[in-house]
Order: sequence, then structure tokens, then C-alpha cells
Amino acid sequence: MTMRDRTEKLKLVFTLAEPTDSTETILGGQLARIERREGAIAPLVLFDILIDRMRVLGIEASFIDGNRRISLATTRKRVERKGSFGEIETTGLVFRYGVVGSRNHCFISIREKEPNEAGDWDAWTNPFAALDGFIEGWVVDVEYDNWQNAEDPLTYEVAGRDYSQLPMKSNDLPFPLEQKIIDTSANPGRWILRDGYVEAVASLMWLSELFWRRVGQVHKARLLSTTGVNVRDYMDGVIEVKASEHCFNSVETKDAQDRLRASLYG
Repeated sequence: MTMRDRTEKLKLVFTLAEPTDSTETILGGQLARIERREGAIAPLVLFDILIDRMRVLGIEASFIDGNRRISLATTRKRVERKGSFGEIETTGLVFRYGVVGSRNHCFISIREKEPNEAGDWDAWTNPFAALDGFIEGWVVDVEYDNWQNAEDPLTYEVAGRDYSQLPMKSNDLPFPLEQKIIDTSANPGRWILRDGYVEAVASLMWLSELFWRRVGQVHKARLLSTTGVNVRDYMDGVIEVKASEHCFNSVETKDAQDRLRASLYG
């Protein structure tokens, strides 16, 4: 494994199960049906895979709650009781699970607190990519990903970063909630929630047949003919896409990112 000097994050996206429960409520004076959506793979199953990967990689499987350590057994019981786990931390990693019901997918992210804490990303991805319901996965540089997608000016102000030269747009909310936000729509490292997948580009990605069903097979053919991108069969129904040996971490790689985005999403 190549040693890294910057922190990275892996994000994995999965399908949702068919809705099994719904309630009716009044929204805007009209009757609306709200469906409860859950991941196609139970959060406890995903949590257990995370623990298995930690053991394989020699990472201590203990967790942090505020300023105190909690055991694996206690953490697992919490996940089992809640049926989810939101965000949980170890000394070196942050795991996050979420359901994006309006966009028909759920996700897990694994973020390093310090470079190399996660070890080999392929070792993390492999068991998840083998699951029915896996859509896509990718690895990003944490800092670059954050600033490429930061829309709130307050984020810049708190960090002491100048945003006066950045493009702005309305958040399109009604008065008095309307305000100006950073326009990230032209950023090469932007990600966008889509129905059934996330539009993202990264130097290392894993894409399943479910992904191509959502974006269109024509994009797969286009990807295979894109220069500067290495594509290989990763496992049955999943390909690995490598556009660079290192994570994109600056706009200096804009051309490579834009070229990959055009291939994947048109």
C-alpha cells in the first residue's frame, strides 16, 4: 500500500428496500403519503462488515462516545436497538451511515482522521461490492472534497477562508430563508445526489451493473474508450475505474475530472 500524506474517505452507495410502511399527513393543505424507506442491506449487517474489515486490517475495534471509550459489544447493541448507526467513531476513523429516501439510495462513508488510518481501501470495498444492492463506491481526498462541495459562506468564515471571488447563487428558499450560497455547480470535484445514485468522480471508483442501469449503458461504452483511464473487472458485475494513482486533491486535475465526468454522466 502506498503511504499517504493526506486524509482520505471512502463512500459506498446501495439501493433501498421496497417501502413497507407509510403514513398520511397534511402538507400545504393537501393529503400526502410519507413512506418509510430503509436500505436493502440492514445497517447491522453493514456494521458487522465494518468490524470484520477492522480485524482483517489490524485496526482496534473500540469506539469513542464523546470523551470516553465504549466497547464493540456496547456499540453493536446500540446499532441493533436503533436499527441504524448514524455517525460513530474509533480513534482513527469515522463511520457514517445514512438513507437518502428522496433519492432512492443509502450510503456508508469511512473517513480517516489521520492519513493511512484506514489502510488499503480495496480491502474495505471488496466485501461491500459483493453485496446485492451495491451501486457504486469511490475514494476522495477529505479536504478537497469538503471545499469543492461547501456551499454555506459561514463555513468559509469559520475557517478564515476568503470566498469573495467565488461565484454565488440563491438557495431558492422562500423569504425569509432565502440567502446567497456558494455556487459549486462548475467545481470539478462536485458531487450531486441523483435518483438511485450519486453523480461523483474520483481517481478510484467501483461501479456495478446497477449503476449503469441508472446512468445508461451508453456511458459505460464511452468510459471504456476514454483515454487516461484504466478499467478492469473487479468482480462479477463490478468494474474498477482508476484515473490516477493518487486522489484528486486540487483543481490542477480539473481536465482529468471533467473528462471522467463527461464519460460517466454525459
